[in-house]
Amino acid sequence: MKELSDLAELIKQGEVAESIETVKKIIDEIAVEQIIGAMTAAMRELGEQFEKKEVFIPELLVASDVITELMPLLEPYILKRNMQRKNVVIGTVEGDIHEIGKNIVSIVLKAEGYNVIDLGTDVGIGQFLAAASEQGASIIGLSTLMTTTMHVQQDLIAELVERGERDGYFVIIGGAPVSSRWADRIGADAYCADAFSTAALLNSLP
Repeated sequence: MKELSDLAELIKQGEVAESIETVKKIIDEIAVEQIIGAMTAAMRELGEQFEKKEVFIPELLVASDVITELMPLLEPYILKRNMQRKNVVIGTVEGDIHEIGKNIVSIVLKAEGYNVIDLGTDVGIGQFLAAASEQGASIIGLSTLMTTTMHVQQDLIAELVERGERDGYFVIIGGAPVSSRWADRIGADAYCADAFSTAALLNSLP
C-alpha cells in the first residue's frame, strides 16, 4: 500500500511534520495495526543497516524521534480496552539504548489490558529480576537491537536457572538480530517479531 510505504520512507528520512500529516490522513482509513507495522518495518530496516554500518546512531535517533511524535496520534485507536491482565516487565537490555520497538510493544500490550512495567533502556539483569519480583510479574520481555548485547538475554535466563526460579517466568525475546533459533538456543520461552505477535502470544497463554 503506497501510503504505508510512503510513511515508512518519511520515518527513515526523519521527516516529522510530513509523517504526522500522513498519519492524520490515513488513520481513519487504514487499520492501526498496518500503520504500526509500517513504522516497525522502517525501524527494523534501519536497524539492519546500522548493523551493516550503512547508517549510524544519528539516523536511528532521528527516526526514533519521528515515531515518538506519531505515537500520541495512534494511542486513541489502540487503547480501547481497560481490563487488567497479567503484569509484564519489559525493557531494552544493558548496553543497548534503542527503545522504539519496545515502546510499541508496551503500547499494544497496554491496549490488550496488560499492566506493563517498562524499565526503559540499558536495563541490567538485576533490575529486570527485581522489578519482576516486586511487581508480581510472571512475564519478562527482553529487547535488543544489537548483536553485541544479545548475550544479556542469555545471561538473564542463566541467572534464573542459577536461582532455581526459571519455571516462575515466561521469558520473551525480541529485536532485529534475534530469532526463534536464538530463543531455542538460550532457553527463552518465545521469540516475537513484532508488537502484535507478542500480544497474540500472551493472549494465548493460560
